[in-house]
Amino acid sequence: MNLGKQICLGALVFFLNGCTLPVVEVSDSVANEDSAIAIEFIESAPKDRFVITNMGSCTLEELTLELDLSQSAGGLIFDTMAAGAGVDVFQPFEVEEGAIVPLAAEGVNDGDTLLALQIASLAPGSRASFTIDVDDTLPSSDLGQIRVADSEISGAVVTISIGDTEATSAKFDNGATAQASLPVC
Repeated sequence: MNLGKQICLGALVFFLNGCTLPVVEVSDSVANEDSAIAIEFIESAPKDRFVITNMGSCTLEELTLELDLSQSAGGLIFDTMAAGAGVDVFQPFEVEEGAIVPLAAEGVNDGDTLLALQIASLAPGSRASFTIDVDDTLPSSDLGQIRVADSEISGAVVTISIGDTEATSAKFDNGATAQASLPVC
């Protein structure tokens, strides 16, 4: 009997009889399928927000996350200084929630399209977030260059690795979300 049928049968027995579930050993390949990260971009004024959520069932240690806006539909950039590549309002990188540290010694420069971060630990269901200003570089856009429509971040790439594991990449969709499955738990 395969693992899925064992779990379903065990759940049915538990539901119908109130019995305890049989112990089922889960192989590493099945456990690893439950390791995922969701990254959401939230347009807001004056600060835009990125929220990283551990959707899996295990704590993730030494999580490295790289945001690459260079392939975004809106030609997005980070706007961190008053004078520079961005338009009008600017906001520097600021951790909102979690143990996030930028990997570049100089932080995030105005006009950058790449941001690499380290998150020390992220428990199941937990989130980490940071704020920064993001502008588009389109000559004409739905919300103007100061505000970013969800579809304008589509195509931006997020690359994630845990410790020394092989990196996994995902692209933001038109709903301003990227989801990546991770190779290890």
